[in-house]
Amino acid sequence: MMYGHGWGMLLWLLLLLLVFWALAKLLLGRNGNDRSRQKSARDILDERFANGEIDEQEYRKRLKVLKEGDQ
Repeated sequence: MMYGHGWGMLLWLLLLLLVFWALAKLLLGRNGNDRSRQKSARDILDERFANGEIDEQEYRKRLKVLKEGDQ
């Protein structure tokens, strides 16, 4: 006889879906999402200037090269 009105089956299904979701999140988090979060060349240049790694003259020179490459 079936007691509990079939809730056991629903709980197993939810558990299985949770496992698939966790695996997809883990696998896609390594490959898919990381690529979309990569910084652009402009972002990296801005950070280097803000951190003092390059001076203003070098910043403007490299920024000009980046802008010319976009055209």
